[in-house]
Amino acid sequence: MTAMRLLAQAKLNLVLHITGRAPDGYHLLDTLFHALELADELKAQRSRGGLSLTITAEDARSALPVADDNLVLRAARAFCERIGCAPDFAFALHKRIPPGGGLGGGSSDAAAALRLCNALCGDPLDALALHELARPLGADVAFFLRGGSQRGRGIGDQLTPAEVKARHFLLLLPPFGCPTAAVYKNFSAHWNGLSSKATVPRAAAYQPKDSVLRDRFENDLSAAAERVQPSLQKLRHRALALGAPPLHMTGSGSTLFLAAAAHECVLLRTQLQPLSDEGVLLLLTQTAVCQPVPELILVGGA
Repeated sequence: MTAMRLLAQAKLNLVLHITGRAPDGYHLLDTLFHALELADELKAQRSRGGLSLTITAEDARSALPVADDNLVLRAARAFCERIGCAPDFAFALHKRIPPGGGLGGGSSDAAAALRLCNALCGDPLDALALHELARPLGADVAFFLRGGSQRGRGIGDQLTPAEVKARHFLLLLPPFGCPTAAVYKNFSAHWNGLSSKATVPRAAAYQPKDSVLRDRFENDLSAAAERVQPSLQKLRHRALALGAPPLHMTGSGSTLFLAAAAHECVLLRTQLQPLSDEGVLLLLTQTAVCQPVPELILVGGA
């Protein structure tokens, strides 16, 4: 039986500004998504045994339990419901992207599942239809259908291509996460005088400008993430004390990153090695080479 595999890349938010809040409660963003070489791998084939998923992991930090609400399974169900077919796909997911750090691993896996299901069924859905399926699965799933570098507005799913030069990155993944909902709630509360029920006022919000693409990394959620998870601020200060340049945060945390030339990233990882003894995972990666998205690969029977 034909099987196909696909890389599901991680991402960084090189820029993330909050511009307001939609009536449904979602925060409105102006963000710069950037795909990385760091990637999970998802394999799929049609199956007579219904919908299934197995998960292996590169290391203990990347491991995930197989749960019924896994985004791969949710994406497959959404696809099958859309085209009216039985949910008869067998998936095998190999995790390399540590979960819960703002790198988008789950969303990327969901986008890969949509692409694989579509390909295995003869491509019944066009790019617009897949985009429509992506939005209910997560605000950044649509980005992973496009890949590369994209400016995301709205809730992050209104995408336009962006020109960003290739880079090398050192990622610092602490042994704790930052709950996304708590970070956004904290951000809104401080913006609105500590009233957590208030929404971000559009009039006072950041107004999107072309400067979102400038060569600076900014994240409006950084302070809120550090209030929710004080250990994140301690990690930032610890890295500075070890001689690192200022660190930047992706998404709502907890992953921090540095951008530099390849050899500088290697030197910085050595310099920050004491953090490994404190449970911090130091990963080297770079801008995704596969642009805009990885190709589907036919791997034959399985």
